[in-house]
Amino acid sequence: MLKLIVFTIFLALTSPPPAIGGEAAAHEHWLRPVKTGPSRSAEDLYPERCVKCHRDQYEDWRGALHSKSVGPGLLAQLRPETDPQTAGSCYYCHAPLALQNEVIVDEREPGEKAYLSNGSFDERLKLSGVSCAVCHVRRSGVFGPASPGQDGLKATVKADHASVQNEFFGKAEFCAACHQLDEGFDLNGKLLVNTYMEWKESEYGKGDIACQSCHMPGRRHLFRGIHDPDMVKSGVTFDVESNVGDDSVGAKLRITNSGVGHYFPTYVTPLVVIKGFLIDARGRILKGTLKEAVIGRKVTLDLSKELFDTRLPPFKSHEFDYGVKRPVKAERLVFEVWVFPDEFYNRFFESAVKRRDPSMKRKELKEALKNTSGSSYLLFRREVPVKELLARGY
Repeated sequence: MLKLIVFTIFLALTSPPPAIGGEAAAHEHWLRPVKTGPSRSAEDLYPERCVKCHRDQYEDWRGALHSKSVGPGLLAQLRPETDPQTAGSCYYCHAPLALQNEVIVDEREPGEKAYLSNGSFDERLKLSGVSCAVCHVRRSGVFGPASPGQDGLKATVKADHASVQNEFFGKAEFCAACHQLDEGFDLNGKLLVNTYMEWKESEYGKGDIACQSCHMPGRRHLFRGIHDPDMVKSGVTFDVESNVGDDSVGAKLRITNSGVGHYFPTYVTPLVVIKGFLIDARGRILKGTLKEAVIGRKVTLDLSKELFDTRLPPFKSHEFDYGVKRPVKAERLVFEVWVFPDEFYNRFFESAVKRRDPSMKRKELKEALKNTSGSSYLLFRREVPVKELLARGY
């Protein structure tokens, strides 16, 4: 049964994972569900309440995927009232605040849990996803990054609240709370969410070039990633060299993970498709000349099997060798690289819509399918005249 399989990618146990990287403070900060204190109402935690003093951060966040973490794809599958355990495991990262959860866990006896209706639940707050309060508000106050050059803790007073500065906001361990799920699902001996360890084991981690350096440049709350073409272009380089014979035409496209601090791509959800083909003088693709290759980690919809894993660790390359017998009308060789950020989700939602699963909310499901169907983009394209290749002057 495929229901909820898509979000087991982000599944973690509701008990907190062990502290990572020796950052005990960050670990304590991310105990979940996140408690913001009885004196704070849901209205106090709405991201719109932060606009007065933090408009730039709010506008950046509003356009980022963090603000959409509780989207139609998630809502289509969750039924908190009848399956609170699954909902809670997804909310662990998608909506971590206690007030974002329809139910609360009552641990009456060791190892014995009961799920009760959450009287403080707020639907609007839930739909705000990973908003300002998720990262910055805790029982003891409002937390934020230390000022440049500032180490440790420092308390300051803003216009309407006290603020505690802490250096762990600038550390990769802060992001590991949701981007490293050691208690999550694994396949073929590899975790499905392993981004922090990919970073830590790379030269970026060894050089302490933290996630925030790329995903929050200048402390902006953009959180750009695989959905952003400019972000991806900044981390990947392309090189083309000729590779032809007496009666054939071809070239080699080398794609290098030159600036991504973890695997490219890191999750099983995206897929990168490389295409090579010949066109005639009118730009038409010549029959039989299209060749393709893929970069990514593709798995079956039920997560029972890994089909392939061709992802690129930092500074590693993929070489796409293109070669075909030269058609008479061939004018140019074209290389294209397409990114499908939501390839797994799109396959899953399409399958669920076709099956008309009554346990899933059809309206939200169709909206999720529409969203994921339109997220692909052309990352790279280069045309090379065949004459240049034959002259080996490229």
